[in-house]
Amino acid sequence: HEPFLSDAPPPPDSWIAVETSQAEYQLNARLPGFRRDAITLAARRRRVLHVMADSWEPGGGHFERRISFGYDADLTQVRAEFDGEILRVIVPRR
Repeated sequence: HEPFLSDAPPPPDSWIAVETSQAEYQLNARLPGFRRDAITLAARRRRVLHVMADSWEPGGGHFERRISFGYDADLTQVRAEFDGEILRVIVPRR
C-alpha cells in the first residue's frame, strides 16, 4: 500500500520568489498541480511564513518552504490568492 502522504518532491517547475517594496513584501510561488484547498499558510514566531502544499494526485508531491521576514513584517495582516497555478501572498510592512 502507498503511504497516506506522498514523500514525492514538488513538481520540478515549482518555484518561489519574494519581492520587497516600501509598503509590503510580495511572495509569488508557482504551484502547478496543487489545489487551493490543499495549500496552507501559517505564521511562526511573528516573522516566519510557512507555506505548505500537498497533492495526492498521481504524480503529485509536497511543497514546503519557510520564509523569514524582517521584524517590520505584519504577519497578522497577510492576504493571499491562488489562481490555480500562482500563489500570491502580500505581507504588509509596519
